[in-house]
Amino acid sequence: MRLASMTSAILLILPSFLAGQSAQNAAAKPEPLNAYLSCRYGAGLSVVSALRMQGEGWRYRDVPTADGKKKVSVIDGYRLMISQGEPSFFANLHIEKSDPRQYARDKDGVIKSLEYAMDARPPGPKAVWDHVPYNGFDVYSVTDTTMGANGPNGIYVLFRDSTQTIVTIYFLGQKPEHRHFGTIQEHDAIVDKMIEDLTTCANAPPAAVTAGNLPPLRTPEDLDRFMNKYYLQPRPDRIADAMVMLTTSGVLQIPEAVGPITGFFSEVFLTTPSRMSEWKSVIDKQPGFAKSVLDSAVSWSKAGGVLQLPGQLPQMNDLYWGAFFASGNPLYVKKLLELAAFATKRDDFNVWMIGATAKWSLASNSRQHFLVHSILEEEKRTSDKLKQDLVDDILKRDPGRMRQEMVDFRNKQIRSGKWK
Repeated sequence: MRLASMTSAILLILPSFLAGQSAQNAAAKPEPLNAYLSCRYGAGLSVVSALRMQGEGWRYRDVPTADGKKKVSVIDGYRLMISQGEPSFFANLHIEKSDPRQYARDKDGVIKSLEYAMDARPPGPKAVWDHVPYNGFDVYSVTDTTMGANGPNGIYVLFRDSTQTIVTIYFLGQKPEHRHFGTIQEHDAIVDKMIEDLTTCANAPPAAVTAGNLPPLRTPEDLDRFMNKYYLQPRPDRIADAMVMLTTSGVLQIPEAVGPITGFFSEVFLTTPSRMSEWKSVIDKQPGFAKSVLDSAVSWSKAGGVLQLPGQLPQMNDLYWGAFFASGNPLYVKKLLELAAFATKRDDFNVWMIGATAKWSLASNSRQHFLVHSILEEEKRTSDKLKQDLVDDILKRDPGRMRQEMVDFRNKQIRSGKWK
């Protein structure tokens, strides 16, 4: 996918961005949770979306137990959706790193919560409880063995005591027409294969997670690929190279690229504060315009990021997308949806342009990024009729046709003398 902007004359699809791999990062240390992200599953399973928690740092989540809510520490984590091809969504993974000082208490609370979930199930076939050490993990599970309307489902929790990691897997019920299995035995075989692949990856991370094996960052197209997939597999070890590449690739000579790039780095800085002292030394060495762009990104991150910027300008679309692809934060998609509503304001060119470009970019990206599509679907379920209709239009209309209609409408307004 490519980010989008619109000049006063024509709609532009922005070229790509990213780059330059420096020698000092050739043997960069992988992120602690990268092994789970880079795993390749059998049985037709694949990761269709990955969302990182908003930044690294100490926080908690609440889990219900028979004795009330318990706090579980989380200092880093991801949410992954596993599919056998849309709409056959098979599992939802929560991968979380506990505070080592609280891991034992966290583990106890999560186990008690799983017991509570089993006891609180509605009347019907009894769920199956299991606990077994497996491949370096302590595995607990509650599973439904029926093949009802939504098929089997269950919860697995994998504790890796050596790294204080808790992996929670929610196996999702599916309608018969969406299933890639016909019996409970076939379903369980897929589950077993997934657990085998996941634990194997954790024990022997693929070589691809090391910086030396990754494609170099040299051209604007390299930067585009890096930015647009960053939220799926963050690589903070490559950010210094990306900053150096802003100058060496010439990407900042493309005016439409400046907004997305600034938004992207601002969000990276905001969500990865532990690396800022390292990155600041790189920023200070950059020449001219590159340093100015990165300084702006630093300033925005200190003020709370792109979400805190005032005003409703066409450039906000680019900033929101750049920031979204750095973190996958749903709030940026929701902001763009708010701007898309301005596409009906046809008396003012600037207001219409804000809405039209936001609407088109949502339509385009929703077809290329599962996460964007799912955020819009959730907004549709929880919004009023006006916003539901807007989301419907975004998800159903062809982006290419929508873009051409925008250009045609603008030309019509100019010919009629309403716009200059």
